[in-house]
Amino acid sequence: MPLDFINELENKVDKLINSLQKTRNENKEITSKVQQLEQENSTLKNELEGIKDNSLNSQAQLDAAAQKIKEVITKLETVE
Repeated sequence: MPLDFINELENKVDKLINSLQKTRNENKEITSKVQQLEQENSTLKNELEGIKDNSLNSQAQLDAAAQKIKEVITKLETVE
């Protein structure tokens, strides 16, 4: 009888150890995935910042071109 109890206890301990190992492996995978996502997020933030800078630069160029066009139109209107 006591031997059965010890065997049962050993089986439970083995199951717990296996469960712990599985959980640790899942944790490693999740940690790795989180690091990968954080790195990707950082890269995307940098890309977005670059796109914003390009957009602002393009808008400034468009504004300058629009101003030049207005000046040319004003000159043309004075010629009449």
